[in-house]
Amino acid sequence: MNPIEEWLTQPEGLADRLRALRTQAGLSGKQLADANGWAPSKVSRLENGRQMPAPADLYAWARACGADDTAAQELLRMLGEVQAAHRSFRRRMRQGQAAVQDSYNKLVAESRLIRHFETVYVPGLLQTADYARRVLTEMVELHNLDIVDVDAAVATRMQRQHLLYDTSKRFEFLLAEPVLGWLLSSPEVMRGQLDRLQTVVGVPNIRFGILPLGVQLVTTPQNSFQMYDDVAIVETFVGETTHRDDEAAAYAKAIDRLWNEAVTGEDARRLIVRAAQDLPS
Repeated sequence: MNPIEEWLTQPEGLADRLRALRTQAGLSGKQLADANGWAPSKVSRLENGRQMPAPADLYAWARACGADDTAAQELLRMLGEVQAAHRSFRRRMRQGQAAVQDSYNKLVAESRLIRHFETVYVPGLLQTADYARRVLTEMVELHNLDIVDVDAAVATRMQRQHLLYDTSKRFEFLLAEPVLGWLLSSPEVMRGQLDRLQTVVGVPNIRFGILPLGVQLVTTPQNSFQMYDDVAIVETFVGETTHRDDEAAAYAKAIDRLWNEAVTGEDARRLIVRAAQDLPS
């Protein structure tokens, strides 16, 4: 999946909105294409994020679906957000991963309630230096950045961990159980990381939980996300999106519902210990 495709196909993103307009209008892809004089493959590419739409494409789509100008303007707004977010992320990445990590340090320092839900990685605030080096090296390689930036980025990421013990702040870390077993680095590094997770179980201002395999879920954990007070951030391979107001409230509701299925305390610790025992020797 290329960067533009990943941006366009985020949940409730522009591609989803285009598909919803067409289906609500009762049109097939071919019918919509015929109405605009397009090849049917263009409709498929736009709905699947494989082509960045032009503003004229969005106007034509809305018109063919019988949508009003307000709907067309909303599509244009979403397109603008995709373009702006991608430009912003690329600028930050060119400044180096250390600069990206420093921006998160400031965000944590300014927030009172920090919430993480993770499906793949251990949250940055809980990572060991070795685990963080593996994660940040991947980002540097994906974006063809200077590999020498990694050590500075790791050091900057580690700096914000002292904020975990600021009792004026509250932290919530909810991890899907597979996070404990993904072998993203050597077994030795992962074993050290699992030991680190055990140290935060029971810390008064930290709520730590694991969403175990085998439980029936009321809410589907579609993706990882972070919340800083009333702002939600979703990170992907190619950038991040920021959500506020009603969108952020939806993420808050999702994590609240996921917590209902989580295990905490000694039950969470037992899952961590079991994951460590299952690591290859």
